[in-house]
Amino acid sequence: MTLKEAYKILGASKQDDDREIKAKYKKLLILYHPDSDPTRERAPEDDEKIRQVIEAYKKIRESEGEPYFEPYEFTWDAFENKRAFSERNIFFQFKIYDEALPPSKMARGRFVWDPDMEEFPLFTKSVLEACKELITDHESIQAPDKVKDIFHLMMQEYILPADAARKLGKKLSEDETTETFTFKGFMKDDQISFDEDELYYVVLPLLENPKVNAHTTITKVEHTRRIKDRTHVSIELTIPKDLTDTPSSNADRIKELLH
Repeated sequence: MTLKEAYKILGASKQDDDREIKAKYKKLLILYHPDSDPTRERAPEDDEKIRQVIEAYKKIRESEGEPYFEPYEFTWDAFENKRAFSERNIFFQFKIYDEALPPSKMARGRFVWDPDMEEFPLFTKSVLEACKELITDHESIQAPDKVKDIFHLMMQEYILPADAARKLGKKLSEDETTETFTFKGFMKDDQISFDEDELYYVVLPLLENPKVNAHTTITKVEHTRRIKDRTHVSIELTIPKDLTDTPSSNADRIKELLH
C-alpha cells in the first residue's frame, strides 16, 4: 500500500492534522465493526475493509515518524467525566444508500462529548434519554420545566468548552501561548445567539472565562420581511494553550430537582 492509497482509504489528505486523521480512522472502524451493522447482516468484504483501514492508518503514522500503537478495539475512547451524575448512551447513525437508519447504541458511560466522533443531535438525544431515565428511576414527575433544568445541568457535565471550541472553531492565528478561533453568531434581543445549538454550550461559557479574551465584530445586518434587523457577528476567542477544562459536577442541584 502506498502513502497516497492510505490517505485515500481514510478519506484524508496530507493537509489534515493528526486529530483529523485519527477521527476519520475511528469512524471507519466503527462503520465496519462486526457489532456495528444495525441490519445484523455482515458483509463479507467488511473484514477486508477493516484490515485496509488499520493498515492505512499505520502507514500514515509511520510516514510521520510516529510509532503505531493503535490496537483494533471497539471502544469509545472519549474522555470520561467520573464526576458526572449518571451514565449515558452513545449513538451512531449509519446509512445505506444514503438512507439514514435508526440510531444504534454503540457504548455507555460518563463520556464527554467529542465533536470529532459524535454528532451533536445524537449527543443531545442521549442526554435527554439519560435525563428521563433519572426522573423515572427516582419516581419523579416528568414536568417539562424539571426535564429542561436537569437536561441543561447534565449537558454541562458532558461538555468541555475549551476542548470543544478548539475542534469546532475556525483557527485564525496562534502564537507560543495562545490560539484564536472564530465563530459565527447573531444578535437577538441584545443577546448573542447561534444557528448551531452546540455553540450555546461551548462559546457562552468561554465568554465568561476571565482567561479567554473575546472580541466581537459585526459582519452583516440583514433586513427581510421574515427576519427583522438580524445583525450577524463574528466572535473571536483567544484561548491560552495551557487552558484545560475542569469537568463539572452538578450532582447536588440535580438531586434537589429530582426530589
